[in-house]
Amino acid sequence: MKGCVSLMRAVLYVGHGTRVPEGSRQMKAFVEETKKSVPCSVQETCFLELSEPDILEGAGRCVEQGADTITVVPVLLLAAGHIKEDIPAELQKVQEIYPDLTIQYGAPFGLHTKMLDVLMVRLQAQGWTTDEDADILLVGRGSSDKNALQDFHRIAAGLKEQTGGRNVKTAFLAAASPTFDEGLAAMAQSRARRVYVVPYLMFTGLLMQEMQEKIDRMNETAAPEMKLCDYLGFDEELQEVLRQRTIETMEQPAWVKRSGENV
Repeated sequence: MKGCVSLMRAVLYVGHGTRVPEGSRQMKAFVEETKKSVPCSVQETCFLELSEPDILEGAGRCVEQGADTITVVPVLLLAAGHIKEDIPAELQKVQEIYPDLTIQYGAPFGLHTKMLDVLMVRLQAQGWTTDEDADILLVGRGSSDKNALQDFHRIAAGLKEQTGGRNVKTAFLAAASPTFDEGLAAMAQSRARRVYVVPYLMFTGLLMQEMQEKIDRMNETAAPEMKLCDYLGFDEELQEVLRQRTIETMEQPAWVKRSGENV
């Protein structure tokens, strides 16, 4: 492992961002714990949108501390538009401001095997058991990217296998179908005794609040009880995934400006 041999390298973690301050705080706390196992002295956290600092400011902080190489690690779940377009666009701006800066750009959590382990823990924390009469609704943020949607459905298939062949349906909060409202309506017709709604989201935010409100209203009339599981963050398994992604990114070639590809 090449690691971090001097203060000339920095790691920049990029979260999505949220209008809910608690969500940003959780992201920062999650990264702070991960930093402890990453061999680099300069490590900063920033956000793509809705929270501060943004990517330009985060990169600037790294450069101010003497970095000539920045390892950019997205703290995001799937390779959708943010990964393929939005973050590279911001990195292009960084490259234009600091033309001599070397940038390495990493991958999201993706289909790492530990993701299913975390989903199982979230289910069990809400009382799910192997012999329970229950269905599962896995809810993603949503994307227009076909590959990201395929990956999400692979995760759903893996969860179905992990739960012993349970009925696992999918829904999305935006940009894809079925929508969350449609997913809840379908689950309201379930013959199962209980429905577990599992959000595939990193941290809390407005989306979690809106999901809970809709589930509360549904529980006033729906036959099967619906229970919202917790989001994914604050888990040692996820911290290990982020650590692995960071080390992998440290060891890869430089990101190429304009093309967004590695050489």
